Amino acid sequence: MNLLPAVTNSGSLIGLGDTRSQQPLDNGCMQRIQEIDGELTKLFRGFEQTAQRLEFQPLGDLLQVNLDSIQFSGLYFLEVWSSPYGAAMLDDWLSCFTATWNQEEFKKSFVPSCQKARMAKHTAVHEWMPLYLGKSEKVGKRVGEHLYLAANTRTFALKLKARNLLEGNRYRLSVLRLDVANYPVLAPKIESALRRKHLPLVGRQ
Repeated sequence: MNLLPAVTNSGSLIGLGDTRSQQPLDNGCMQRIQEIDGELTKLFRGFEQTAQRLEFQPLGDLLQVNLDSIQFSGLYFLEVWSSPYGAAMLDDWLSCFTATWNQEEFKKSFVPSCQKARMAKHTAVHEWMPLYLGKSEKVGKRVGEHLYLAANTRTFALKLKARNLLEGNRYRLSVLRLDVANYPVLAPKIESALRRKHLPLVGRQ
């Protein structure tokens, strides 16, 4: 085994215990990252309020929408007709809804569950109740997955047909197109803000 010290290009010796060559170079990159972080913090002040003023474009009955016509980046919002779940009293309605949607046989099928924290913030039963809110770079394709994916696929989705949640139910679809260069940065923040505004009943988050 060679135990001789290494020689640098300048002719100096680096001993076995010398760790200078292992130290990360500080070329100002982290400082610049921190500056950008500070600039973003300023830019995002008040962003929540701005995002919550955005309005979805209603498209109507989910099964009647031409999904090929909405293959753009943005957010989508699904509402469910409240009538099939019967009761006019909110607590009774939510109990019936939860029993229908938290199906035991699909708990391991990558489907969203009822979100009790958001449910608790609702105050009344309306004709249309907020069901699910999401984002995608191809909204039409993603909505199609919520409709038609098989129960055993590992993609997270509502899987409405596979779970027998289409028959006897009605759904309404609205969309929000995001024509922005920084979609990966902005879309999650807008999604979170609108989720807090609309309080969808089911979701992964």
